[in-house]
Amino acid sequence: MNSNSKEVASGMHPDELQGTACDPATVQKHDIVRRNSKAGRNFVDRMRCTVVGGHGGSGCVCFFRDSFVPNGPPNGGDGGSGGNVWFEADENETSLSCVKQMLRARPGVNGKGKNMHGQGGDDLIVKVPKGTMVREYQAANKPGEIGGGSSGSQQSQEIRHSRRTDDSTGFLEELDRQIHASEERARLSRESLFVHYPRWEDRNNVSRVRIPPEYRDAMRELEHAAPLSVDLVSHGQRVLVARGGVGGPGNPHFISPDDRQPHYALRGLEGQRRALDLELKTIADVGLVGMPNAGKSTFLRAVSNAHPKVAPYPFTTLNPYIGTVTFADTFQMTVADIPGLIPGAHRNVGLGHAFLRHVERSKMLVYIIDVSRPSPWADLERLQAELELYQPGLARRPTLVVANKADREDARSNFERWSHMTDVPLVPASAKHRKNILKATHTIRQILESA
Repeated sequence: MNSNSKEVASGMHPDELQGTACDPATVQKHDIVRRNSKAGRNFVDRMRCTVVGGHGGSGCVCFFRDSFVPNGPPNGGDGGSGGNVWFEADENETSLSCVKQMLRARPGVNGKGKNMHGQGGDDLIVKVPKGTMVREYQAANKPGEIGGGSSGSQQSQEIRHSRRTDDSTGFLEELDRQIHASEERARLSRESLFVHYPRWEDRNNVSRVRIPPEYRDAMRELEHAAPLSVDLVSHGQRVLVARGGVGGPGNPHFISPDDRQPHYALRGLEGQRRALDLELKTIADVGLVGMPNAGKSTFLRAVSNAHPKVAPYPFTTLNPYIGTVTFADTFQMTVADIPGLIPGAHRNVGLGHAFLRHVERSKMLVYIIDVSRPSPWADLERLQAELELYQPGLARRPTLVVANKADREDARSNFERWSHMTDVPLVPASAKHRKNILKATHTIRQILESA
């Protein structure tokens, strides 16, 4: 921050307030905010959802038939892969209210005869606001496993429990029973992967069938997927959150010297399932910070055509609002208004954490201070202390103080005293009457460009 910005910002007294910034700074608000306001949708900045990839289509068991070829070769098609689930950051979205709690992609189509492969399921692309953090809070399932069963740890626990018995013969019998049960579960799980030709279930021996390596690799990839953790910070950024299940191979894949006409194929795998925690941290160039009823929403209305609720009582703003300021030379900056902070906000008093996370990513902080209050500089110190306790270094970002309500009684004396006791750039303004807004927006731009 250079000294010129300081002089420009503080070189005007409250009784010399200029006109508005409406003419040179045409301001636009995101269209989606306007649509959300009209529709009355609630603002959501944190939620949990479940995403499921599409189920893969099953392979087909079919054979070529013709007038002179009653028992032709196998020609069953492969099943189509299930659709994937993607999250895509969209700067036109401002709330997670657009995200459903259950998101499932389309399944793949089963294969058909005459080597007709099933169509793959359509991907599901979910638009989320830019600045959304995606974290997996529950381990992914194992879609390749079909059928239930006790885990190895549960079996070990059962065995340890059985060791407490004094009858060694009984222990060995119990151990043998559990091993046999485990092998039986594995056999049933393997058999459940296959689809059989009608009335051939008992005749097909699939226990020694070689599963295609591509199918095994897909099972392994779904079972051992790493926990998901990603931050969507740029418009158009896309991340795969749930992979669709692979389609099952048709019966031509199982031709072998011992079996020229396999009467079985593989089922499609289930899609990947994940339980996700979504958290929105607003991305804006400028974050407005202030005490309740300091005039932040009024200031945002004055510098933009955003329409946050304004009323003469504290905590009028309950959700963050974002406005976009467009200057005559096409320079743009986004401004975020968050609800007012109270002492103890860093300890989540008054939902402080829910509000403070929306200024974490701001390049610059603009403090809106009611200069007509006794000791307005103390309000600034309290706000900076809350920010620093919440996240060390947050209060040291480029800063401007808008001394709001400068048209009121005692504002002039407070401003003159304050301007002589601080190096922080100050701009007197009256957001309600749109006075000196032009100087405030240009000073914000100067600081932002030099940051």
